[in-house]
Amino acid sequence: MSNSILSSILILFLPFAVVLSNLRIFINPWFPQYEYSRAGFPTDPQGMDNQTRLKLANRAIMYLVNSSDISYLTQDRDINGNPLYTERELRHMEDVKLVVGRALGLWRLSVFMVISAFVWLGLKPNTDIIIKKSLSYGAGIIVVSIICLLAYILINFDSFFTTFHQMFFESGTWTFSYTDMLIRLFPPKFWSDVATYIAGASLFEGVLLWWAARFT
Repeated sequence: MSNSILSSILILFLPFAVVLSNLRIFINPWFPQYEYSRAGFPTDPQGMDNQTRLKLANRAIMYLVNSSDISYLTQDRDINGNPLYTERELRHMEDVKLVVGRALGLWRLSVFMVISAFVWLGLKPNTDIIIKKSLSYGAGIIVVSIICLLAYILINFDSFFTTFHQMFFESGTWTFSYTDMLIRLFPPKFWSDVATYIAGASLFEGVLLWWAARFT
């Protein structure tokens, strides 16, 4: 394979590998625990204790990355045996699982392509400059894109949140009442923090990669 093709692969897939790696890090039980313990994080409006809230949030998150069908969540009941989630919430979680599955598939492909292109170029003679330029360009795309995204999030998170859902979900399927369980477990503040942390981590890593490619 030619150096130009390997370079293009490295540049193209590096941003996906970095950003989606951070996404995978945050799709884990540790993050709700961190969020719920923060001062100022919204408490449950109906008085659910944090231990119960954390247990349910972790089950919802694990559903997104395990091989179970939606029955994994329909098993969750209150003390009276009533379902915790409405049919609309369950359908949305099925949609989210599909989107997450596709994103993680792209993540695995991107990591594989980046590593393969990097190793392949590294085994060829006189490719140091090509590798450094490819990493520099790929990291530059990350930095510029994330700065624009962070600006959008910080200026108007509601608009970002709405636009994101309109891109991936059918209209009317992702809006819920503040009394619905999904909102009680994951209020808007949760998603604002997720977006900001993933963008912030990706920006830091992009700058670090750019610096390493340019000056090491």
